[in-house]
Amino acid sequence: MLWRILSFTHLWIALGAFVTTMFSWMWWAEGAAMERGGVEDAFWVATATGLGYTVQRAIKHTRHPQNMPEGRRRFWDSAKWPMVAAWGLAWAGCTWVHWDELGLEEPRRVAVLGVVALASLAYAVVPGCGGGLRKVVWAKTPLIAAVWATATTHHPELGWDGVLWIQRFVFIAGLTLPFDIRDLDVDRHHMETLPQVTSPEQVLSWARHLLAGAGLLSLAVGGWRLDQHGVRLIDATPMLLALQCGWAMWLMRPKVALGALMSSDEWTRERKTGWQLDGVLVMPYVVYLTLYVVLLMLAPVMRG
Repeated sequence: MLWRILSFTHLWIALGAFVTTMFSWMWWAEGAAMERGGVEDAFWVATATGLGYTVQRAIKHTRHPQNMPEGRRRFWDSAKWPMVAAWGLAWAGCTWVHWDELGLEEPRRVAVLGVVALASLAYAVVPGCGGGLRKVVWAKTPLIAAVWATATTHHPELGWDGVLWIQRFVFIAGLTLPFDIRDLDVDRHHMETLPQVTSPEQVLSWARHLLAGAGLLSLAVGGWRLDQHGVRLIDATPMLLALQCGWAMWLMRPKVALGALMSSDEWTRERKTGWQLDGVLVMPYVVYLTLYVVLLMLAPVMRG
């Protein structure tokens, strides 16, 4: 099925990283800043995300294949090295083509990205810690959220927007927690996760509260603007991100989500997380493009 291919090859999550980075630029960057490298930076983050996830999974498959769900393990049995090669070439090519726009000549930028890369690698493997930091119960989700928030919000020229970083951190943390519920049966044999030390219901509740917090933070800074150029949708980005949080909460309704996340059928669990929840990262861009076209058509009427 198409959704399995997109999820297992990490194309879906890479597209989510692209969209997340684009919205991060649009949160606080003017149109001129977008023209100075926003799209290029988003493409680069997408290829880096695809490569990072692929390297992490390749390490896991090489060291502990028995700890992977059966469907994913069969896919990685044949696709591991082609995946590593493809994403490695994609990342290297994007880096070479867009070197100037990525700010990689700046030591501070390189240092930040180096820390992100090391943290991503440490998630999968740390000397003396079998399985990497993903096996540290209370560090796993904050590490994922911090890496995503930093990689998708660090501006090559201007650095960080603190509120944006916090919003992305809280949002990604909330979106990530249900994945531990999905992997409960596999993880219980080799590592301890939050659903084991608390309960799936508690973890899902934490996820929804984090998403609510991220949405409220977005609404606190959101706004529309009407000027001589018409409606500036770039200023509505926080509102779109708030809607993104609301949609994620709706997908995580306990009566619906717990049944899917804890289903005995692997594909039901994978569809809920690797397709629907990861899709929360992707679909806001479709909404943005639709609203942009509609508002562009309405702008003359509104100005009149």
